[in-house]
Amino acid sequence: MRRALAAVLSAALFSPWAGAQAPNQAAPGSPERVYSIDDALRLVRNDPRLQSAEQGLIIADSRVTQAEIAFLPEVGVQASATKYNSLYPFALSGDFHNLLLFPQGQQGINSNNLYSGGAYFNLPLYEGQRTLNTLKLTQAAYLQAKTTRDSVKMDLTLQVKESFYRLLLAQEKAKASDEYVHEIDAFAQDSALGTWEAIEAQSALAAARARASENAHDLEAARLTFLKSLHLELDTPFRVEGKLETKPLNVEVEKAVLWAMDQRPELQSQTYKAQMDAIGVNLAMSRRYPSVFLSGDYAVTAQDFPINRNNWDLSVGMKLPFAYDFWSQITEKRAEQRQGQLTRAELQDRVRLEVRQAAESLRYWQDELPRRERQWKRVEAMFHAASGKTGDVMSKIRASGALTELKLSYLTAVTEHLLARAQLERAVGREDLEP
Repeated sequence: MRRALAAVLSAALFSPWAGAQAPNQAAPGSPERVYSIDDALRLVRNDPRLQSAEQGLIIADSRVTQAEIAFLPEVGVQASATKYNSLYPFALSGDFHNLLLFPQGQQGINSNNLYSGGAYFNLPLYEGQRTLNTLKLTQAAYLQAKTTRDSVKMDLTLQVKESFYRLLLAQEKAKASDEYVHEIDAFAQDSALGTWEAIEAQSALAAARARASENAHDLEAARLTFLKSLHLELDTPFRVEGKLETKPLNVEVEKAVLWAMDQRPELQSQTYKAQMDAIGVNLAMSRRYPSVFLSGDYAVTAQDFPINRNNWDLSVGMKLPFAYDFWSQITEKRAEQRQGQLTRAELQDRVRLEVRQAAESLRYWQDELPRRERQWKRVEAMFHAASGKTGDVMSKIRASGALTELKLSYLTAVTEHLLARAQLERAVGREDLEP
């Protein structure tokens, strides 16, 4: 008896299925979360890609600030205390302003200490507009980072909408399949069925159960896809709330293309890229211009306190570099500029194609949707009218299956219309497409 009990406990504890949990079963004590489409869209901000784009925007803004600060003079102060012992005069290193030190007894020096302090500034007066062009470059890079952030947000919005509505459709399919299985099961239990009718009914029941199992599997896959799109834990208990309903949208294709050319973030990014390429050419050419700068120093030094010996200077200088790679850099920047023009042209063609494809998909489902709805409603009315009448069981099973397929076909059309509208919004680059 003890051996049998130990075997049972061992099998229960070490079985690979002992800790398994049904996919839809929530962990004990875990509250079930409810998501609507608005809730799901708000969670887009948790996506690492969007957060990374936001950090890129912060970095670009910091670089603009750094470029603005470059217009200000470089200002600083310095203080030092030196103790020395020398046999002949020498100078400190450049870090200490090359101060001259003399042995004791020379030049009236009676101490081996030296104290100094001072302030300095350095202001570029002219440098071929390199600082100004650098500022313009960082400003264009900031605007490009902003369009990158907007583009990522639009991609994520489309992804969340697609996963949400496809999850709603998967739920409807699973629910309809289960209801159909129950209907066929009730018909198959009829004792008045003949032998061949019973075989046919059981075959239909088996096929319906297989279809319901596939739809349940698709539902679980859709749930995981939804959780992944929101970057939630894959074992999070949740349910979605919403209806598969839509409304017609009439959009002129040519107007949509014009909107896309003006508002699509990717095209705006390429516009800023063109500005950056032009500025890059100007920066490369500015290397041939001299730099004129103004600098000044004020310093006080003494062997003992108080420090009362002061020096000051004010200098204007010019520097003209001779760059061996001057023309090669200009050639490189002009080639990058031309490369950007070709990329923009290719992107414009791709955007036009995406808008027209999305508009065509929207038009198709907008025309198909009312037809499928009329067919479903008409057959549904006929089915309900014939429900109380006698008839062949297999005919009832086939009629019920056909009605279920028509309903799911209509819901599929609604889902595809919603997604076609979302894809058109993404292709155009704006959510409000109402004329």
